[in-house]
Amino acid sequence: MSSYWVKIALLTAATLFCSQGWTKEITLYRYKDKDGHPVITSTLPSDVADKGGYDIISPRGNVLETVPPAKTPEEIAKDAQNLEKAKEADKQAEVARKQAAIQAKKDEILLKSFTSEQDIIRSRDEKIASIEVLEGITKENITRLQKQLDDAKVLAQKHQSSGQQIPESLQKMIEESQRQISDNVNFLNRKKAEKDEIHAKYQELVNRFHELQQHPQPNSSQPAQPQTAPTTSPPNP
Repeated sequence: MSSYWVKIALLTAATLFCSQGWTKEITLYRYKDKDGHPVITSTLPSDVADKGGYDIISPRGNVLETVPPAKTPEEIAKDAQNLEKAKEADKQAEVARKQAAIQAKKDEILLKSFTSEQDIIRSRDEKIASIEVLEGITKENITRLQKQLDDAKVLAQKHQSSGQQIPESLQKMIEESQRQISDNVNFLNRKKAEKDEIHAKYQELVNRFHELQQHPQPNSSQPAQPQTAPTTSPPNP
């Protein structure tokens, strides 16, 4: 149906309603049939109402409201998928924002705490030195315990050679010495891992310090090269 006939239909409908004494403007519906031809009616078919894709118009042809076509299951599924993607993107953006804020705070502490790479190395060496003191004490304990264990084993061997039963107190001393030696060895292993971790983390501090010196952060309130001595404690690596 051409636009000419659509206009004729509208004029006819308007004339009909007016001739029948209607004092209130009538609402019409406009949609396309299965062949794509426009249809104007005062009663919307149920199948069209369910599917959508029609206009609500006045007898003068003014569009009062457009009802879009109902979405297909595929479109609904795609919308849900896009919504999940948008939520995930928002979540990742929020995580990135928080990480950036945390990094900015770390950078601020780093620049306040150290004025040079030598300051960072000095702080690292102090931590390492305190651990090495504990390692030295532990090694002395192992030496003492090992001698105590060796002496106890010799004494136990003498009891066995003479056909005597090893005293319970001596057997407990041997077991306790072995346990303490094992505990001390494990302690040394943990301290070695701790020193390795300190070296690695302080190297990260050195690398980040150089990066901040070369490329100061635009939002950082701290100068790239502080001129005063640090007044805060070094960051805990």
